[in-house]
Amino acid sequence: MALTCKRAMSRLKQDALKCFATSRRLQAPLIQVERVDPSTSVAKALKRKYGPSSWDGQVPWERGSMIVPQVAESDVEEFIQQELDSFAPMQPRPLSMQEVLDMLDPQRIAKFLHVEVPIRIAERIRWIREIENWQDIPELVEIEDAHVHVFRDFRLVQRKPTLDAFTAVVERAMQKQQPVRLKVALAMHRLHTQRGDDFTSEFIDPWLDNFLLNCIGTEMLMSQYLACVIMESDTKPQKLAGIVDPDCDIAQICRETAMHVQEITEEHTGRTPKIEVKEFHDKAVPRFSYIPGFLRFIMTEVLKNSCRATAEVAKSDREVQKRPIEVIVCADDHEVAIRVCDRARGIPFGVGQKVWSYLYTTAGKGKSSKGYADTATSLAGYGIGLPLSRLYARYFGGTLKLVSLPGYGTSVDLFLRRVNANQVEIVPDNDA
Repeated sequence: MALTCKRAMSRLKQDALKCFATSRRLQAPLIQVERVDPSTSVAKALKRKYGPSSWDGQVPWERGSMIVPQVAESDVEEFIQQELDSFAPMQPRPLSMQEVLDMLDPQRIAKFLHVEVPIRIAERIRWIREIENWQDIPELVEIEDAHVHVFRDFRLVQRKPTLDAFTAVVERAMQKQQPVRLKVALAMHRLHTQRGDDFTSEFIDPWLDNFLLNCIGTEMLMSQYLACVIMESDTKPQKLAGIVDPDCDIAQICRETAMHVQEITEEHTGRTPKIEVKEFHDKAVPRFSYIPGFLRFIMTEVLKNSCRATAEVAKSDREVQKRPIEVIVCADDHEVAIRVCDRARGIPFGVGQKVWSYLYTTAGKGKSSKGYADTATSLAGYGIGLPLSRLYARYFGGTLKLVSLPGYGTSVDLFLRRVNANQVEIVPDNDA
């Protein structure tokens, strides 16, 4: 999941704070964003110049440049509101996996983040403010405030003469973003409870999909930057390219995740379901660049559901062992496929696609958002595990599907793209 950097020092924080107080008058920012129609000869020339790693013919870190204005402290709030209005209509620039690997230099990725993160943050702030009477929902107020602070930090920080101040801003942003997933889910449950007619799953599910997918992309970029900063200062050879593993061992990650989930299940149920990880492929698995943290999250959520259901349906420890959970890993030159099968009697047809709704949870049936949070555990109950896992799969063009055979069991299929050029971020944006 998101990497938390522990290199913050007081000197870095002081440098970042200097951006907030100056004696100059309010100035308009200079933002240059180059956009090229992929069908033009200019785009073709750019692609020849920069090579095939850029999916749209543009090098992402050359997409735009930012000049940070000097703003009097008394004018900062007004300036930030003006900037939010300017940035919200801008379109994000999705990255391909190859482009992520091309930006291992902290200076390079910092330049991209300096423009890109404010665009994505501003979009999320706009989504929150578009909800009628959003100020009446405490969690939305907290999330909006945290987002505005992150936007302000990014908009006022300098990347020169060193990246120290910028790194401190990214570290603070990561800390502020950590509780967002749960808080925004709680906010939607509160909206549904208090204003059910206007905030049903038809509104909440797509809204949360877009919001959280945008969050995933922003946190990935910031985590990658912090990892690159650490790599640059570390003299030891690194297997990972930031948070990306260029040679990701899918089966091994599945085995490690299975052991972790077994421990969680035993802690909460007293039983340890059997999980078998099997590999099927005709030849050596080709190189596969992916983010191990994403795969661990997806597999953890899927296996938690299977393990909990198996532990609950079995009448004895012996029966638990007779209902093994299978994890099947397959691959070819284009995709990786992972199937998780259990024999926990499946999900009733009446539930159907409700498992993908953020309003559906199997733990606690309280009607209040507080009860929803209080009955949740690390094994089940927040209602965001499966839908959030599907978003992590979608983020780089993958899919997550579920098939239930009521009375027998459930099968979850995860498909991930191999080819770097085809692994492009999905970044929701209302202005696209």
